[in-house]
Amino acid sequence: MYFSGVLYVIRHTMKFIALVLVSLAFITAPGYGQSAEGQEFGDDLKDWLKPGEHKVELMSIKSTITPREMELSNKVRKAMEKNAAWVRDSLATVTDSTIIYEKFGLTKAEFDEYLLASETKSTPELVKTGDETLVIKRKKNTLTFTGTGRLSLLDSLKFNIVLNEPIYNGKELDFNNKAGAEDNNNPFKSPWSGYHYSYVDLGEMTSEHPDASTMSATNITFDIGRLKNNGKKILMFMLLKTVNGKMARSGTVICLFE
Repeated sequence: MYFSGVLYVIRHTMKFIALVLVSLAFITAPGYGQSAEGQEFGDDLKDWLKPGEHKVELMSIKSTITPREMELSNKVRKAMEKNAAWVRDSLATVTDSTIIYEKFGLTKAEFDEYLLASETKSTPELVKTGDETLVIKRKKNTLTFTGTGRLSLLDSLKFNIVLNEPIYNGKELDFNNKAGAEDNNNPFKSPWSGYHYSYVDLGEMTSEHPDASTMSATNITFDIGRLKNNGKKILMFMLLKTVNGKMARSGTVICLFE
């Protein structure tokens, strides 16, 4: 009965490594339950990503992680690193919850506490952290981006307006779903609509050293949308790359512009 909870702990702990992923997952959750092909929504994207110089409001997610949650997350993270081979090979078939608690470095009470805290989180809060400049240029069917400050993370991003496809350092991001919210109950405090793209390469552990120290993975997401209340455009980008179990590069951009 605890297997689904264990899977939740895995997901939550991996997201803890890059805390912002937890909140971005909430922000970009599909609000419409629809799918769409790229060619169906090209016109609004062209309007949202107009070439020119844009004054951009940088936004950040206000952390709601408590010291106790951080303590439990660190316990699980360290246990997962130590027992990564067991998680990979045996977790799916284990039936003894006592073994699960041991392998994840928690007592039963701590396990239940960790799940309850994760499930009762409130809506993430966005706060403005500064102003930057984003320049969008178009050459034939490709948009390029040049940003100041934290927006420089977007300098390697391109967008094909014919295929409606973001490309980051040669990696093509797939369209996943429409994203947004139909009411004000979201971090942007406005109904909004948009599109969510991602690239995921989970890599593999080497057979010689089947543990977390050999894992390499890349996760890239791109979101574009528009607020209904004031018409501002939303652009969100996240990059998380690990090499041999260590963080090699990470960065997040959440911004609003006219």
